[in-house]
Amino acid sequence: MWLLISVILVFVMQAGFLCLESGSTRTKNSINVAAKNVVDFVLSSTIFWTVGFGLMFGTSIAGWVGSDLFVFGENQTFDSISFFLFQMMFCGTAATLVSGAVAERLKFWGYIYITVVLSLFVYPIAGHWVWGGLLLESNEGWLAQKGFVDFAGSTVVHSVGGWFALAAILVIGARTGRFSQEHSFPTGSNLPLSALGVFLIWLGWFGFNGGSVLEYNDQVPLILLNTCLSALWSCLTVSAIQYIHTRYVNVSYSLNGIIAGLVGITASCNVVSPKDAALIGIVSGVLLYVGTLWLYKLKIDDAIGVIPAHLFTGIWGTLAVSLFGDTQLLNTGLSALEQFQVQVFGVVMIGAFSFTFSYAAIYCVNRFIPLRVSIEDERIGLNITEHRARTDLIDLLSEMELQQRNGQFTTPVKEEPFTEIGQIASKYNQVISRVSNEMAQRDEALEIEITEHLLIQDIMQCIEVLTKVKELGIKVYIDDFGTGYSSLNYLRKIPFEILKSQIKN
Repeated sequence: MWLLISVILVFVMQAGFLCLESGSTRTKNSINVAAKNVVDFVLSSTIFWTVGFGLMFGTSIAGWVGSDLFVFGENQTFDSISFFLFQMMFCGTAATLVSGAVAERLKFWGYIYITVVLSLFVYPIAGHWVWGGLLLESNEGWLAQKGFVDFAGSTVVHSVGGWFALAAILVIGARTGRFSQEHSFPTGSNLPLSALGVFLIWLGWFGFNGGSVLEYNDQVPLILLNTCLSALWSCLTVSAIQYIHTRYVNVSYSLNGIIAGLVGITASCNVVSPKDAALIGIVSGVLLYVGTLWLYKLKIDDAIGVIPAHLFTGIWGTLAVSLFGDTQLLNTGLSALEQFQVQVFGVVMIGAFSFTFSYAAIYCVNRFIPLRVSIEDERIGLNITEHRARTDLIDLLSEMELQQRNGQFTTPVKEEPFTEIGQIASKYNQVISRVSNEMAQRDEALEIEITEHLLIQDIMQCIEVLTKVKELGIKVYIDDFGTGYSSLNYLRKIPFEILKSQIKN
């Protein structure tokens, strides 16, 4: 029952990642990010059911990969099905990490390809090396046989996802204008939504770590406490460092600090004390801040900080097993130094496999089928270009752009009542109304000026004609209606009201 409850909690993390990533990216890409979070869970879970679970937990081939239990579920026990569901949620978590890192410039179909590669090959194979014996002890992977320990997935889930994200970023490149010195790049569109996402992730992490015991026993309360403490101290640490550095608190850093603390404690939450968990969280916060600045300096564009929050702290959390873990609870038969060496070896081997395989697979496909959207599509936003999805903001911007293109600024744009975008449209309409009035007054003044100019020209012509008439001795008659008559036809073109006044003068 505890394992099934943990399944539900870990599933909630998917909703959390969706909120976090959508809120941390620009509005014009939010629908695309949400769609990727949905599709990566659907695809990864389907693949894990058909193939991935067998590769990860099936009968082992020399500790490298499983060979059966494909299309899992036939004639299985209650316990094994519960275990499968729990592990399926883990696969979904590893897959969804990539979507945030490569947000705002990767084609939707390109992301589907990436999800397939991660779920079908990278995650289950790396997972078998460490966790292959969780279902059947005889299937223990080759790293686990050496004594490598990763209790709930600092490396198996988070570092693997982080390595894959790094490979994808290096292949497809940075977003247009991300590192421009002329303009500051916009931050997330909805930080409150991101904050909600982090709390949902935090909630799910209690099942992520607590459920990894695979039963409810006296370890679970301490695991939940350690999980919470690491997140708290990581958040406090990165917020304090960021404030000292910039004199203000950046909410994005604080939110990622929570994630970093959760990742850092995941490998050792069952074998460390609460004080050690707090220290692990503090180091995780430092790594997050320094790692984020380092990536910026290297011009590696990680849209929401997946690499520092999951890869860097995942590596740290895995090494922390040997630095803080109780050797009796680890039960590997290794000394602290030997355990550290094994942990380093495992991190290097899984990192090398995950990054090399991922980079090669993504690079080869990108050579023939470009995975990145065009610059114009990136400018417009992936909501429209990839999904034909529209929002009230997009509609407003489209109307304003049409006015600009046609040079028509007198027609008001559509106002959507009771929304922020509607308020912007209303204010815009007030502005163009004022501009239209100003333009009308200017045109009227210009028309008066032109009329006066023409009037002066007419008067000058009248004076010239009258002078000529006087020289010739020609009489001009004006009737009561202001009509002039003369033997000279061209005099009929004279404005006779003016002529009459000139004659009197």
